[in-house]
Amino acid sequence: MQDKIILGFLAFHDRSLYDLKKAMERSTQLFYNASSGSLHPALKKLEQKGWVTAEESWVGKRAKKVYHRTEAGKSAFETWIAEPLQNATIKDEAILRLFFLGHQEQPIHGQVTAYLGQLTNQQQALQTIATEQERLEIPEPLKKVAFFQWQTLKFGIDYLGFCREWLEKMLAEYDQQFSSVSESKKEP
Repeated sequence: MQDKIILGFLAFHDRSLYDLKKAMERSTQLFYNASSGSLHPALKKLEQKGWVTAEESWVGKRAKKVYHRTEAGKSAFETWIAEPLQNATIKDEAILRLFFLGHQEQPIHGQVTAYLGQLTNQQQALQTIATEQERLEIPEPLKKVAFFQWQTLKFGIDYLGFCREWLEKMLAEYDQQFSSVSESKKEP
């Protein structure tokens, strides 16, 4: 899937590996993020398939490689995006660890509260992006693209809000069911 994501980002304009990484950090990181270490081999494979070409230039003493999507890459991307949507399995380590949290002897409040803080920070970061996006004038040819990107941004904000609300309810239920245990083990 990473190859298709790269092709999608290259649909907007040519990008370097660094530019691709930064674009992912500002847009798809909630549901897909990649390291520079995984992007580099993916770009090489795309070049081998003929789906991208690269142009190298020098900026000072550093070489900069900028990737361009080819017509074959555009076709591969369009074929992928036209496939029926499928429900994906949720792969969330935090939820997996919650599943086993009953085996933990030490108090859980600090751990869950710290995770709630992370979710809050992520949600605020997405809200900041949303505020910035609301100010943009979208050219007519990109309005449909922007619509779906805006919807995924709203999904991220809503999803993180749901996770926070769910965890807060879970903690309240935990305290209610195990108040004698949790009170004696609750962290300061």
